[in-house]
Amino acid sequence: MKWKVFFASATGKYHLDGNAPCQDFGHYVVADDVLIGVVCDGAGSAREGQAGAEFFARRVIELLTDAVKSGKFADLSEADYSAFIAEVVGAARSELEETALARELTPRDFACTLVGCIASRHGGCFFHIGDGFAIYMKDDGDSVLSRPENGEHADETYFATDPAWREHLRVTAIAEIRQGGLIGLMTDGTSPFAVNRPKTGFYRPFIDPVVNFLRNATEEHGSEALKNVLADEKTYQITPDDKTLLLALAN
Repeated sequence: MKWKVFFASATGKYHLDGNAPCQDFGHYVVADDVLIGVVCDGAGSAREGQAGAEFFARRVIELLTDAVKSGKFADLSEADYSAFIAEVVGAARSELEETALARELTPRDFACTLVGCIASRHGGCFFHIGDGFAIYMKDDGDSVLSRPENGEHADETYFATDPAWREHLRVTAIAEIRQGGLIGLMTDGTSPFAVNRPKTGFYRPFIDPVVNFLRNATEEHGSEALKNVLADEKTYQITPDDKTLLLALAN
């Protein structure tokens, strides 16, 4: 099985109006037919939220890629996923803590959410801290989901840099990936129009035409088209947030 991956980010109206950069960051790698993807949303209240999002996305991907190439991931059972992901996230956090200390900052200054996946045709898992959304939609339309986790209020969430991050790390197993399946990782700015109202899967009037186009597009041109969709001014009426979306088709 091969993966066809498309990725795009777009700065939201809130940051455009303030002449500020996008705080989202995402990254992905396909190693030995294993998809490894991460999207992060830097906290607007954090001094280095953008840097935190980029660090976590890149470093978690690097650590997971090492695990794939060494054969460690292939040896895991479904019961091992939670401990495996916690070890990876913990290692990334430790490195970030050293960076923060060297700069006389705190981990909270780099606060960001974390939405990711590692998956092959034999299965894998989503891993998630905070808001955003992860979906695996099978070819028959059934979905495996990792939903957002917010705090006591709708505008609150949890971050990978929080001291209690382990309590909020959610790992969701995916039993297998079938040909024709679709994986989507997104930050909270994308989910209002990409996820259906009951939060049971993709919003099909949005995702179906997008996927129909992407199936016949190159990854480069498809990602450009996806960026245009996310940057469309029509999205400003739905959300002022930055928007990031990774879509991976299993072929």
